[in-house]
Amino acid sequence: MSTSASSGRRELREGLVAEEEVPASFLKDEIKTMCTVGWPMLVSFFCRFGMASEDSAFVGHLNTKTLVALSQSALGSRLAGQVGAALVAYGFLANSDLGAGEGYGPKEYLAAAGLSDMVTNILIIPPLAFNMSLNALVSQAMGSGNKKMAGTWLQLSLITLTASYLPVLISFFFVKPMLQLLGFDEAICDLAGLYAKFNVFWPIPNGWYQCMRFYFQAQGITRPAMYNNMIFLMVNAFLNWLLVFGGPFRSMGWHGFGFVGAAISLSCSRSMQPLFYWLYMFVYRKAHIDTWPSWSEATFTNREHVKSFMDMALPQIGTLIFQAVVGQATTLLIAKLGEVAISASAASSAATMVLTGGLSPTLSMVGGMRVGFYLGKGEPLRAAKVANLALGLGASLTGVLGIIALILANPIMAIVTNDPEVQKPAISILPAVMLNLVASIVVSIATQGILTSQGRTKIVTFLSMGFELPLSVGSTAILVFVFKANLQTVYWAQAVVSILEAVVIMAILSRSDWPKFAREARQRQGGQDDEEASPEEGQGPDAHQASEISLQDSANNKQVSPAGGESK
Repeated sequence: MSTSASSGRRELREGLVAEEEVPASFLKDEIKTMCTVGWPMLVSFFCRFGMASEDSAFVGHLNTKTLVALSQSALGSRLAGQVGAALVAYGFLANSDLGAGEGYGPKEYLAAAGLSDMVTNILIIPPLAFNMSLNALVSQAMGSGNKKMAGTWLQLSLITLTASYLPVLISFFFVKPMLQLLGFDEAICDLAGLYAKFNVFWPIPNGWYQCMRFYFQAQGITRPAMYNNMIFLMVNAFLNWLLVFGGPFRSMGWHGFGFVGAAISLSCSRSMQPLFYWLYMFVYRKAHIDTWPSWSEATFTNREHVKSFMDMALPQIGTLIFQAVVGQATTLLIAKLGEVAISASAASSAATMVLTGGLSPTLSMVGGMRVGFYLGKGEPLRAAKVANLALGLGASLTGVLGIIALILANPIMAIVTNDPEVQKPAISILPAVMLNLVASIVVSIATQGILTSQGRTKIVTFLSMGFELPLSVGSTAILVFVFKANLQTVYWAQAVVSILEAVVIMAILSRSDWPKFAREARQRQGGQDDEEASPEEGQGPDAHQASEISLQDSANNKQVSPAGGESK
């Protein structure tokens, strides 16, 4: 056993492709790389969340006074952190005549939209597993030098995601009976069912857009998606104004589609968004050329490629489902503590949305992309160092932001809600919430980023099923139903569970066989034999812009400018 361990450590030091000694400036250059690639992704995530927030904001303005509805819609959507999106919506609504409508008020509309979104968001989760592995697979392909495999993974993702969505979309027409089975009010079920039917158009185009975004961002090309998302944040606001209230045509007697106009708006904007992105990236800029095998080559039908893709993707269906169940179950259990408790919980979620809504997925994806790149390149020592760097950056950055949030807790909560009965408990649970977030982001980077790039998606699913579900939901249920605990106790228990999970995952990562994962990554991408591979292959300073995820030249550690990959 000791001989094997010693051999593993020696192999890690020596690498698989005559990996040179890691220079002192490596981590500094990696931080620059992560920031260069990551900040446009962060903006993109905020804009995507903002689009959903806009819909709730406009629905909340139906049949009520503007400012009251704005407050109710923000809290009701549980996305009150998107203040910017709400302000955009308010700008369009400032001159709207909010007269009487169909006998429903903002509470009914918001409840119906919220319940509809709750059901449909759960329904659309499983197919998304087929694009969740793209960051790891494409970055490995870029590192291996076999760039055409990046396009093969995208093609497989597009095909499997589309096929799996077809039966899911049929279920959108049965949201009403689903909610009726759960015992919700008949009128709310009618509204929610109608709202869901008009949302049936966007999941597949939205899935395609995610596939294309992940494909290019794993190559280091992230700004076009950011600009596209920023533009469509405004487009979606305009479409809401137009389709919900009639927009500029109100003076002509047309008052929009009302409640369903928000769903139509989202379907239009999320269907046009991938079209414009495809026209720019594939048709105009042709950024895919170096990494795209033609459809006629049918590389996506190769049995080994399909097997490798399914091995990565299928376990993530379970992961996504379990995580959704944990989130919904926890929310429902906290609701048992009373109206003030659920309001305080929603307020704290809104106050920390900047961390959970954009920072967590950005850090996870960037960390996974960099680890995947070095594994594909056959450089396990660098992959291990990047993994540790990503975890350290995630924990420290979240910790600093958490401390700032705690210091400014009172003014932050004053922005989220003006109700003192909600502010006080929300502020009291904020320390536990922040500690939970630090641990949760470490867990997210380790599981969705590092372990996924190592190809260990089954372990990620097992952790969700065997750890998060029983411990997180189980501990909350026991505290609520058995011990009749208060809100603060429940949140501190969740923080302890998250810390425990982070410790377990760190222990798993510390025992990672990095050379083994590097070999598997190269075999998955069809890379050269380790003995014949060269660390510089396909990654020199003159390489095409699509390979610029390697912003460092392994041979001389010189920084390669990322500018070419983000602008025509």
